[in-house]
Amino acid sequence: MKSTLALATAALVATVSVGAAQAVTISAGAQAAQGQPSTVPVTQNLQNGDFLILANPAAGAGHVTGDGVDETTRWSFDFTSHPDYAAFVTAGTVGKAILTLQLSTQFFINGVGPWTDIAFPSDGTQGVFPGWAIPSFMNGTPGVWSRGEISTDLVANVGMTGASLMNWLTGFNGMFPMVYADDAVVVGARLELTTAPVPEPASLALLTAGLAGLVWRRRQQLAASKA
Repeated sequence: MKSTLALATAALVATVSVGAAQAVTISAGAQAAQGQPSTVPVTQNLQNGDFLILANPAAGAGHVTGDGVDETTRWSFDFTSHPDYAAFVTAGTVGKAILTLQLSTQFFINGVGPWTDIAFPSDGTQGVFPGWAIPSFMNGTPGVWSRGEISTDLVANVGMTGASLMNWLTGFNGMFPMVYADDAVVVGARLELTTAPVPEPASLALLTAGLAGLVWRRRQQLAASKA
């Protein structure tokens, strides 16, 4: 009898799953004009395609903006023109947020880099945390530019919440401000957001009613067997 109840429950859940709202995925990218940008004095900002590299006078002697050392880079992912943006916002919270970064650096310690770098959503005054601490995943020679690519899921791997990411996106009306720091030039970036599938209200009602019915029948059968 227990196996019959289990099979019936599984069949009901499967039926409800068919009626679940489909996940919606949207993506946006940003691209640098140069992987090794023309530098400017360390007291000046540098626009490199979609990326703004901020001045950092505290970097010290010998440094310039654009050398990929002790710099902060800002940009925004623009989702406003994505054809599924409205459906994405309506669908609910973020289930996955795959961030991919293409980095170029000449700053290596013991042949590996980048070092102590981090990326997270930020507009310069507020942000979404925790930040993604970039592992030293590239190999190279100090002073020689090397390029690499790395990805992560901001929800599953970093620990940001889907609700906070959705609020960040809608709070900037489809824009998604980001920041990266500090020992690489961001050559390219891409963010793919996927909603978490949510059962439709009718499906939830069906599941609740169906399970209640199964439990009632099971109790009736047990009562009959004891009579």
